[in-house]
Amino acid sequence: MNLTFRRALRLSTPSIISIVGAGGKTTSLYQLGREYRQDHPQVLLTTSTHLGGEQVQAADNHLIHSGEVSQTLAQLHHQQGLLCLTAEWDSQTQRWQGLDTNLLHSIAQYAHRNAVPLLIEADGARCRPLKAPAEHEPAIPDFSEVVLLVAGLTPLGMPLTEEWVHRPQRFAELSGLALGETITGEHIVRVLSHPLGGRKGIPAGAKSFLLLTQAETPSAQATAKRMALSLLKTFNAVMIAAKGNPSPFPAAQGTQPCSSADFLTPYQPIAVHQAIAAVILAAGASSRFGEPKPLLSWQGESLVHRAARLALEAGFHPVMVVCGAQGDLVAKAVSDLPVRVVQNPDWQSGQSTSIKAAIRALGDESGGALFLLVDQPFISLRLLQALLERHAHSLAPIIAPLVGDRRTNPVLFDRQTFPDLMRLEGDVGGRAIFGRYPPQWLVWQDERLPFDLDTPDDYRKLLEMDGEPN
Repeated sequence: MNLTFRRALRLSTPSIISIVGAGGKTTSLYQLGREYRQDHPQVLLTTSTHLGGEQVQAADNHLIHSGEVSQTLAQLHHQQGLLCLTAEWDSQTQRWQGLDTNLLHSIAQYAHRNAVPLLIEADGARCRPLKAPAEHEPAIPDFSEVVLLVAGLTPLGMPLTEEWVHRPQRFAELSGLALGETITGEHIVRVLSHPLGGRKGIPAGAKSFLLLTQAETPSAQATAKRMALSLLKTFNAVMIAAKGNPSPFPAAQGTQPCSSADFLTPYQPIAVHQAIAAVILAAGASSRFGEPKPLLSWQGESLVHRAARLALEAGFHPVMVVCGAQGDLVAKAVSDLPVRVVQNPDWQSGQSTSIKAAIRALGDESGGALFLLVDQPFISLRLLQALLERHAHSLAPIIAPLVGDRRTNPVLFDRQTFPDLMRLEGDVGGRAIFGRYPPQWLVWQDERLPFDLDTPDDYRKLLEMDGEPN
């Protein structure tokens, strides 16, 4: 299944979304609108700033507010499709004017009552791919449930000038870059994460997402990934996208980036980076083995410490260790690492209780969870990174390694599977829901990966083995 904006941002229900920044706001407005239109008879598009003449023409209908709020609301009930609402035309600026605060509130109430998506372009950038906001920007309504910040990547490697950045002096102040110097990903990250930059004006209760556009080249995509990973604690998720197939509309000669020939060309999401938890299941008593397996030492490190360290190095956040039978000892074994220890008082009732304890502790903060078993020593950093990368490119419900024809652990579960994992009972793991969510298999070449420590003899074999996991 291809990534869409709604899948990437997990917009399963109608939302009030404000779109700000530069480098693709109007494209995003219409792309989200068309995706919502597939299962909603009416989708509302509007602006709190302004829209160009060609920008409103892409909607199915254009409704112009001329003064009476009640009249405008009445007209909404008789319209279907992708409906663009603006105030009247300004002959001086040659743009359609945005709706005032009172009308926007009334439109938002209408959207809530009727379960209608409402998408608001709430910023201006004069067709530049990057910007830094002025004192009066952005114009995000306080009732916005989601804020999508857009930033283009074509200025990478270019000088900080008005040609590439709207309000370059302000960008310089926030980034620490002098005017005329070369723009790098690090400078863009500084501005996007700054409370007076990309974070400016976002309502406290709103989810915030970042869209990095213009990632058409491998170099831009690699830089975008590094930027995304450093911004995960700032935004709920970071999506990377490039322009997809050309627009079916004919391009006018000499068109500019904000023209209809450009903004009607959709984006193709390449990857979605978000916080993915790593959960280390270490609650069992190891009664058949004879001693606590999480505390077994291999290559100078306990198995539970090794699993937690690798998960941290791979980029999982948070990393959680679920303890039970030897809770204090296991917690002590990872006390030097920035991990979260969760005690499972019901550990004797089976593995399902540890899975549910972890999901309850995670709440809404993660887009998924990787479950690791401490008795599987040949899990490698490269494997963990590959699972994380596969999820970013697919958002598959379940991703698991496949060695030859053998399914093995660890398994990454997208958060869409969490309700089913919460219904597990007894000594069963996540494999119990494979029937409902057929896994996406990650073919892996290390034949040692499925090796686990069931008996003391297995541990003796492990100590005799040489080399690191692949």
